[in-house]
Amino acid sequence: MFEQIIATLNTLPNESIYLFLFINAFTEYLFPPFPGDTIMILGAYLVGTGKLDLLTVYCVSTIGSVFGFLVLFSFGKHYGREFFLRKDYRFFSKGMILQIEEWFQRYGVGLIAANRFFSGVRSAISLFAGIANMKIMVTTLAALTSSLIWNAVLISGGYFLGKNWHVVLTILKRYNQAIVALLVLSLLFYLWKKNKGKKEEAP
Repeated sequence: MFEQIIATLNTLPNESIYLFLFINAFTEYLFPPFPGDTIMILGAYLVGTGKLDLLTVYCVSTIGSVFGFLVLFSFGKHYGREFFLRKDYRFFSKGMILQIEEWFQRYGVGLIAANRFFSGVRSAISLFAGIANMKIMVTTLAALTSSLIWNAVLISGGYFLGKNWHVVLTILKRYNQAIVALLVLSLLFYLWKKNKGKKEEAP
């Protein structure tokens, strides 16, 4: 499948590919689990073949990532915590909001600066950053820093490995699996701790 994507991209004008990479990075936040990182690596491979310019791929991907983050951030900031607490969505439950809000009170800027490294919850971090009413300037700088570092790692990997870009995808897959496992364990620990606290408070 990826070979077909590369073949298709090779037939397009460079400007169209750059626009595609921008939309890819932007869309990744709005529609998880969109394979934005994978497509970015394919773009880096095209840099290695001489089709695309390295700096341009890096810039459009980074700008797209930051814009995607800020859209969800603005959504969360506009509607506010009370809206989501009342709705109590299945995937954004009241308990989850309160817990992540507590994380933001402790590690707010750090979570945003690391959001690109948490592929499974990037969108949630951007949304909850808005719900937590983080300052826009600090949030933008932290999101930009995160994207600059993460995109540099992925793009350089795809560029230097060339035709062996599959290796980067394999590493990325293992990394994402580890992150998901860590998040699941963290959630289970939180639920266990919460349940234990209720039992201790019970008469």
